[in-house]
Amino acid sequence: MIKRRNLNKYIFLSTISKIGLHALLIIGSLFMVLPFLWMIVSSFKPNIDIISVGFKLFSPNWTLDNYRKVLSDMNIGRAYFNSIFVASVATAFTIFSASAAGFLFSKLKFWGRDALFFLVLGSVMIPPQIVLIPLYLMISKAHLVNSYPGLVIPFLINAFGVFLMRQFIYGIPNDLLEAARIDGASDWRIYFRIILPLVKPAIAVVGILTFLWAYDEFLWPLVVINNNAMMTLPLILGRYAMAEGGVVAGASMATTSLVLGPLLLIYFFFQRFFIKGISMTGMKG
Repeated sequence: MIKRRNLNKYIFLSTISKIGLHALLIIGSLFMVLPFLWMIVSSFKPNIDIISVGFKLFSPNWTLDNYRKVLSDMNIGRAYFNSIFVASVATAFTIFSASAAGFLFSKLKFWGRDALFFLVLGSVMIPPQIVLIPLYLMISKAHLVNSYPGLVIPFLINAFGVFLMRQFIYGIPNDLLEAARIDGASDWRIYFRIILPLVKPAIAVVGILTFLWAYDEFLWPLVVINNNAMMTLPLILGRYAMAEGGVVAGASMATTSLVLGPLLLIYFFFQRFFIKGISMTGMKG
């Protein structure tokens, strides 16, 4: 009888703790989702309802004027192409460079490997603003200002991506690679036939993060681009928001909603690989 009471008490406390944990997670999720929901809903509101005193999530005066104004005033189609093209090229190059470097630093032995890896890893600690001027001078002397190569070059190699790939590849058994070498496979063949198929979750993580960074980058395009036809979505958003001497609330909300669309779609389709890659990468090393 005593054991049954203790068991019932344990089950009760366990149930209460699970309910409390789920309630806490739901409340936290609502706090994170609410700003995005408010932004999307506000994109359909008149400006007067957005800036009015007091918080009102929904408005009785729904309108599409904000989206009409944005689409008529801005060349948003060209900006979409610029941002997606730059982010896609940067993602492809980063995946290749990060996975190749991760394979190099985790499975190939050479003099100074660890010192070189820590040097690469140390570059993560350097704020990008420090190298902004030297990087711009290099791009300017190469006559790449107002060009796609000038936009893409800073994103081609990512030290954080190298670290993630190295941690993931480090957990691949060495016996598998040695068996391939005994069969006559070269390092490049091992990389393409064995390493890449086994690191798809890590590739998803690096790919999504790189696409996000390149797509959302504002400072570097602001420095290297002064041609309206080359502007990316963050530049369009920043310049349009202050175009009339102050923040145009409704149009800014509509523009931001349009900018976030591709990112939400990409994460929706690749979230399974992203979550798996993050969890598995954290256990390697």
